[in-house]
Amino acid sequence: MVYPVFRLQYEHHRELDSLESELEGLKSRNEELRHEVDQLKTPEGVEEVARDTLGLVKPGEQAYVVTGGVVAGSDEASATASEGEAPLWQRALDTLFGLE
Repeated sequence: MVYPVFRLQYEHHRELDSLESELEGLKSRNEELRHEVDQLKTPEGVEEVARDTLGLVKPGEQAYVVTGGVVAGSDEASATASEGEAPLWQRALDTLFGLE
């Protein structure tokens, strides 16, 4: 009799945590985009995008492209994967309530 009530409460708690986490991520991304927009409103920001993204150079300059380097961020992907794992107690409750 109590199990369905606890299960429903736990499901709502997990959904709330998930939505709060998603909201924080979206707020952070929104702030990053605001900062990027502010930078693009300056001549220096426009020049940086033209150089980095479009590969443009000023008259008299030469551009060099370096290939064959190590991909940056491969270690970050593995670190992110381990950070996303739920704690043991949460995995146990997920199993108990059938939320896997």
